[in-house]
Amino acid sequence: MKQSTMDALIGSIYAAVTAATGFQQFIAEFSAAAGASGVLLIMRHVVSQELQGVWVVGMDPAYLQSYALRYAGEDVLALHMEQSPIGRFYASNLDVPERAHYHELPFYRDWVQPQGMAYAAGCVILREGQWLTQIFLQRSTAQPPFSRRTMVQLERLVPHLQRALQMRQRFAELQLGRDMLAGSLDVLAMPALLCDERGRMAHCNRSGRALLEAGGGLWLDGGLLRARSEPVARQLALALCGAVRASHGDGSPEPGVVLLPRAGAAPLSLLVTPLPMGEGSALPGAALVLAYDPLSAPVVPAGLMRQLFGLSAAEAALASALCGGKTLEEAAGERGTAISTARSQLKSIFNKTGTRRQADLVSLLLTSPAYFLAQHGQE
Repeated sequence: MKQSTMDALIGSIYAAVTAATGFQQFIAEFSAAAGASGVLLIMRHVVSQELQGVWVVGMDPAYLQSYALRYAGEDVLALHMEQSPIGRFYASNLDVPERAHYHELPFYRDWVQPQGMAYAAGCVILREGQWLTQIFLQRSTAQPPFSRRTMVQLERLVPHLQRALQMRQRFAELQLGRDMLAGSLDVLAMPALLCDERGRMAHCNRSGRALLEAGGGLWLDGGLLRARSEPVARQLALALCGAVRASHGDGSPEPGVVLLPRAGAAPLSLLVTPLPMGEGSALPGAALVLAYDPLSAPVVPAGLMRQLFGLSAAEAALASALCGGKTLEEAAGERGTAISTARSQLKSIFNKTGTRRQADLVSLLLTSPAYFLAQHGQE
């Protein structure tokens, strides 16, 4: 590799610190310079094998998904790298002894071979607890194997990648911390967690903090949002990666849904949605995780309903009780009101809200700002 090419790659590494697309441009240039058919820059958990912060070029999204959900733990090169000193490049044809029956493994038969992949090389750039930041290169059957000379040349990039990754993390923290979106989340009743491009939680609202403190299926691992169930953790990590990429227009804008099973209760539903950064934005990608807990639905504050729909105090209290799942009889009984009085109040509420049935009224109130801006347990 010529010195001019190496210098250009180093410049591209540091440009990624503030680039809207992160290291995407670098890995594209790196792939071409290294004669690779594809390049993958990821964070990998050494125990669960879940992936975060994915930048990829030259790999079909379907294979990336299957690797993240099934085959990451069978990658013999990755396993070799986990047990070897960081900062060095290793190649499958140079450093990894071929395992007996390797060509019979599902990883080779269903993942490596269909892609026409012949050789791979990789390096652990950073180790942070149980998380490894790794870069992989692939070569096809039509390309030559990796040489030791190439591995040594590529290692010259590692100190620059280490610094740039840490600088970008700090940049992401500063940018997202200052973004007004974080403040706007605090007025939402639904638990909301804002994650940066590496899956780290940059901000959460009060309901989100309560959800994490409850010690359920979600937790923070060194700032990274994770699920305690490993299969769910992999699904959540993949959904976050997809949402971050989509936040800059690279991928489907459709939100991902992850169900978090709970013993003896309905699952917690996580909606993982990209946050569009806008064309030309210098902000890193981000994803918003909204949690719906059917066991802990927010109330609709009577005070807000009075202002929104012109209800009296008694009417607003009745409407709030109905939105909370009470029947008219139950709401009247709890308030010490005769059922005839409750029916009269309900008729007045229908007139003021333009509804005709109790179901329509509840639907209206649950889609109003009074519901979404509510806080748990507050009237």
